[in-house]
Parts: sequence; C-alpha cells; structure tokens
Amino acid sequence: MPGTAEIKQIIAKDYHNYIAFFLTFRCNLQCSYCLNVDNDKTRKQLFKRSHLDTADWIKAVNRLVLRDDLPLTLQGGEPTVYEGFYEFVNGVKDDIKLDLLTNMIFDAEEFVRRVPVRKFTRDAPYASIRVSYHPGQNDIDDLIRKTMVLQEAGFQIGLYGILHPDEKMRTHILSVQEKCHRLGIDFRTKEFLGMCQGKLYGTYKYDGAVGGRTRKNCQCKTTELLVDSVGYVYRCHSDLYHGRTPYAHILDDDFSMEDIDRFRPCEYFGLCHPCDLKLKTNRFQVFGHTSVAIKEITNRLDTA
Repeated sequence: MPGTAEIKQIIAKDYHNYIAFFLTFRCNLQCSYCLNVDNDKTRKQLFKRSHLDTADWIKAVNRLVLRDDLPLTLQGGEPTVYEGFYEFVNGVKDDIKLDLLTNMIFDAEEFVRRVPVRKFTRDAPYASIRVSYHPGQNDIDDLIRKTMVLQEAGFQIGLYGILHPDEKMRTHILSVQEKCHRLGIDFRTKEFLGMCQGKLYGTYKYDGAVGGRTRKNCQCKTTELLVDSVGYVYRCHSDLYHGRTPYAHILDDDFSMEDIDRFRPCEYFGLCHPCDLKLKTNRFQVFGHTSVAIKEITNRLDTA
C-alpha cells in the first residue's frame, strides 16, 4: 500500500496495449450475459467492493506517463455511477487521454456541461466514448438522442452491440446498426464471448482456456495494466473479477510497468476470462492480438 514519500511515475512501454481503471463494479443494468459476472453471487460480491476515493484516483492517474496512442480506459461496472466521476475526469492531467466504456444511462446534457471535449478526444480509428447497447436493458432511442447531443458538442462517440447467438437478438442488433448508420452514428458489432446454452462462443488463442472443465497450471503474462475499484493491480480479468490475490497496488511507492512484464504462476487455466484470451484487434485495430501470453501448461489432478 502507498507510503508517505513522493511516489514515482509509472511509464508505459511501447508494447503495453491497454490501461484500465475500473472505477466501480456497480452497474445500473442487469444483463444476463454480462462478462463481469458468472452468476448472481459473483454480481453481488462485485457490487459490494469498496472504492478508492477520488483524490487517490487522481493521484494514481497523474503518476501515469502514457503514449499519445495509449489512453486510460475508464470502465466497470458502469464508471459514470462512481460518485466522484466528474471530479476525477477533471482532475486528470491534460497529457493523459481518456476513453470511456459506458451504457450511457446518464444525463447527456450534464456530461457536456461538466466534461471538456479535450478529455475524450484523440487521433484513433475508433471512438473515445464507446457505448454498449443492451436490448431490454437500455433504450436505443434514448442512446441515439444522447449520442447526437455528445456528437454535436464535439465528442468522439460510437455505439456497440453484441452479436448474440439468439437469432432474434442478432437480427435486432443488425437492424439497429443500419438505422444508426443512416443517422450518421458509428455503430459497430462485437463477437459474443462465453457460454450460451451449453456452447462456448468466441475465437480464442489457447484451446481449453475458456469454459474448460479441468483446471491446469501455467505461466501467464499480460500486456495490460488492470486496476480494480480499490486500486489493486491484477494479472488478468479473471483474477480481477473474482478478487483473487492482486500483485500490487496502484499507489505503491515502487510500482512500475516492469511489474506486469514477467510471467507469473497460475493455477486457473481453464477458468480464463474471454477478454484475456480472445483474438481481437489491438489499439491500432490490427487483428490477432491477445491480452495475455501463456506457457508451460501442465495438468492438475483436481477439477474446476
């Protein structure tokens, strides 16, 4: 945990691909296919986690030294329900670019009034503010109206929908995408990840890593800095969501990006999170990237 001395900068290297602060795990939606949770028990445990106070979040973010092409992504949960959201955003130094993953169930006019456009503006092939549309949870007409409000104010914003295995939902998403494109709104689709009706969906680098029935040991290394709502740093999304042992705190005096660059032993191969192992585009929109590298996979005698 943080000491009293002045803490040093945290400098990202060329190969670090993603920096994420999970400001809160609370969410104002209840999506059945949420990737953050396995079941209602996990959801309740996430919602109960405490939060770093706003002053400490600002202290943490202002330690970061990031490239122009590497933003800090604010996510959760729903990051805008974090009580100090606007204070935090405005406390971030101007050379840190921000991205926001949100369901946009917030007051768009208040957002425009309280957030300078420059905070979420950068040169990138995708929007800095990325809004998830979840049918039956948030209303597409409301999202379209708010998107136009933010667009007119100068924000870079786009909508995203999941291509769910359910044909009716999938058809609806594609129809909404067409409608948004006619209105001049960027609407992109994402692959459905995880289990649905006993079948695993997604394109993953390592066979048996996601949805496996047998746990294995391995060595794992990430290219990402993942910080939970209390400020703890985790080696992967799976550890973060399940609250497994973190390896650092973002306010530790001696924490550096070198701390994420070594392989660490793991006994949860087979229970990996889809976001860590899916084949995806990197920050340059080049396909083939995965968040983690895994080696030395060995069998265990017990099961997941």
